[in-house]
This record gives sequence, structure tokens and C-alpha cells, in this order.
Amino acid sequence: MRFFIFFIMIVIGLNLQADCKSNLFSFKVNSTKSAPGTILDVLENLTQECKMSIVFADDTTKEMVKKKISYMNIKDFSLDDLLELLLTENNLFYTLTDNNVLKVSYLKTTSFYLDYVNFSKASNTSNKTITTGSSTASSGSTSSGGNGSGSTTLDFVSEFKFWDNIKAEIESILNRKGDTFNANKTVINQEAGIVTVTGTKKQTDRIAKYIKKITQRLHKQILIDAKIIEVTYDDDQTTGIDWSKFQASLQANAQGEDSAVLSTLGNPASMLGYKFNMEGLINFLKTQGHVSIVSNPKILTLNNQPAVINVGEEKNYKYTLGTTTTTTNGVVQSDPQFEVGSTFVGVTLGIVPEVTQDNNIILKINPIVSEISKNHIDDNGNPNLAPDIKVKQLSSIIKVKNNQQVVIGGLIQKRTENKVTKIPLLGDIPLLGHAFKSHNKVKSKSELIIVMSPKLISGDKTTPSLGELESGFMHHNVL
Repeated sequence: MRFFIFFIMIVIGLNLQADCKSNLFSFKVNSTKSAPGTILDVLENLTQECKMSIVFADDTTKEMVKKKISYMNIKDFSLDDLLELLLTENNLFYTLTDNNVLKVSYLKTTSFYLDYVNFSKASNTSNKTITTGSSTASSGSTSSGGNGSGSTTLDFVSEFKFWDNIKAEIESILNRKGDTFNANKTVINQEAGIVTVTGTKKQTDRIAKYIKKITQRLHKQILIDAKIIEVTYDDDQTTGIDWSKFQASLQANAQGEDSAVLSTLGNPASMLGYKFNMEGLINFLKTQGHVSIVSNPKILTLNNQPAVINVGEEKNYKYTLGTTTTTTNGVVQSDPQFEVGSTFVGVTLGIVPEVTQDNNIILKINPIVSEISKNHIDDNGNPNLAPDIKVKQLSSIIKVKNNQQVVIGGLIQKRTENKVTKIPLLGDIPLLGHAFKSHNKVKSKSELIIVMSPKLISGDKTTPSLGELESGFMHHNVL
């Protein structure tokens, strides 16, 4: 059989030059039981005609190239195409060096870069914790008057076990029924973002396709444009904003699928996914009360990466832990003990975006609105406990189209404020000014409206400038 292939190679090799890379090959292998043709037979004749050297990585590779070729008919193949068909299709790696050395191997250790944030588990947590003090005692002293200890915590936690999931998925893809090699080790370097596997050509190709696909999805970027709007109205308006009027306006302008979506919304006060004009929304809200834009942050994040927006104040407070009594030379001395704490008051907006295969956007949204409801003051007018915090929280998962708005409403706050009315100038006179001004407690309500527009970012630039973002750099296509 070797003589048969050699004869074919001689026939097509009469006009070969020293460099086989510029020539085309045509030959036929038709094995019989008495004269079986193998991959090794073709390689030996090919390397002889092209004056190449051949190296096998190990004994396993030598056994693999002895695989029988039942039938092969090659017509005008280049050297690269021939090696690709002969070796790659038979689950073998190969390299052809510049000095004409053909290296063939059955197994190969390959490292893949997986560029992602270095964590094994991400926890997206929104919480409010209020510490109410503690009692302490030390050697040689006594403590009294403490207020006890305790805390109240509201948590919203979502976990993303990235590297644990990646390893399990790679190992399930690496070994499949019919594989001739059991690849039982996957090495992951989280700090460097490198995944290393050892396997055959088919196994390695599967991992390469998987990592390419997952990287394309993970590296998609989403710009979240959020507007936090406060609408203030009188206390006698108990139902909040009448969203039905705004819905009627949208319904009149909606067409097709959007119209069908709107018809199912009985009251869009909590969530709405629709493309509408922001100016129209502001004008509508002005008919409901006084409108002010609290904040308009823009945040850019990767697919499945949490984004957090905080708008508010960090309130510091000092509270008493009790009184420490000590005796020095028969003199009893009491010293009050204090501790300083802080709590955030305002709006916290936690968002985790996910881009679907058809470039829609799934949003996990968790807005939290907090305010001080009561300050605890002792007889001397000093804080003796942490303030009470009033918290309103929503949690929802929705799906919207690219560049479609999401409206979150219904976060109503009640306030009682001291309103001072005075006669100009006269009311500012020390002491006497009290006769020319009055103090009234005014009750009011305000509703926070959060409008978000998630947009997919595409283009050659990975970090667009704010000017580009504002001038229409964002569009619907994602690379």
C-alpha cells in the first residue's frame, strides 16, 4: 500500500518545487483489506515529496496516525487545505514551521483568556441597617443607663457565581459521549482571567467556541440613563398621580405591538415599558403637582454586572451608650459614653441588566427610598438613639426593547414641615421679630418617579465620551 501512495505522489510530484506551499495536490487513496491505507502512509509520502521533516508528539499520536483511510479522493488541494483535511478532521493538532518541520500531536494544552471582573461570586446587596446602641462594661467600672443593642436590616441580595459556573460548564462541554480522551482537569486562574484545558482537537475547539460566545455576551455594554423626578402635591390629594390620563395619551399614539401592551396595563403606576417623549411626561406631571428633577445620572455597565445609583445624604448622629461610673480617691464620677453612627437617607437604585439574544434588555430593578421618620431626643435635646428610618422598597424583573423607557412610580412620601411666614425686614429683627412672623405646620405629599432608558452601546470605542453619548453615539445595533 505504501508503494501505491508513493506512486501517486510521484505522479503529481514531478513538477513540484522545493516549496510545496505554492502547489496543488491531487491523488486518490482506495484501501482494500489486503492493502489498507492509513494517515501515516499519506504523511510519509507527502513529507518525502515536499522534503519536510515530521515529528510525532508521543506514542499515542503515532497510534492515532495509523488510522485506516477507507477512501480519499483529493483534487487540487493546497498544502494547508490537505493538512487541515487529513489531520484536523481526524482530531489531530499540527503545526508546520518555517523550516518545513511538520509537528503532529493528539493532545494539546491550550489557555484561553476570559476577560471579566475578578470575583468568584458577586452579591448585589441593597440594605438599610440601623444600630440602636449597646451596653458595655469594663474592669473596675460599672455601666448603667444603656439603651440595649439591636439593629434592623432590610436586604435584597442576588448572587452571580461566575467562576464556579464557568468551570462546571467547561467540564461538561469538554467531555462528551464518543470522545476518545477523558479530559478531567480544568485549571482556572481567576486573577489572570485564564482558563487552561488539555484535550483533543475537537474538545479544544468546543471550548474555544464556548468562550468566544460567552465573551461576546458578557462584554456587551448597557448605558442606563436614569431620571429621578419628585412631584409634590397637597395632602388632600390622597390617590397620588392619576396615571390613567397619561396612559390615555400613550394609547392614542401607540401602534401595533405597543398598543397591545398598553391595553393590558390597568394602572401603570408601578411599571411601564414604552417609548415615549420625556417632555410629554414632564408636562403631564406638572398637571399633577410641582415637578423637580432630583437627579439625572448616567451609568455604563457590562452585561449582568450590577449598577448602583445613590442619591441622598449620609446622616451622622451621636447616641448615648450609658454612663460609666468610676471612683477615684473616694470621689464618684459619672461620665456619659457616646458613639457616632451614620445612615444613608435618600434614593438607592440597584439595577442588573441582561441582554438577550435578540438584543432586548432584561432589567432586575430594586429601588429603595428611605427617610428619617423620627429623631430620638433626650431631655437635654441631644440624640440618645439612632433615628427611625422609614423605608419603601420595590423589586421587579422586566423585559424591554432597546432604548425603551421604564417608569417606576407610586413611591409616595408624607412630610410635615414647619412653614415660617414673616414680614420682610421686621421679621428678621432679633427678639422683636417674633411678633412679625408666624410658624405653621404644613403637611404635604411627594411622589418619586424614576424613569430609566437602557441603551445598548456599539461601535469601535469601548468607552465613549459623554459628548458622544449625548450626540447620538448610542444606537440599536450591538457588535
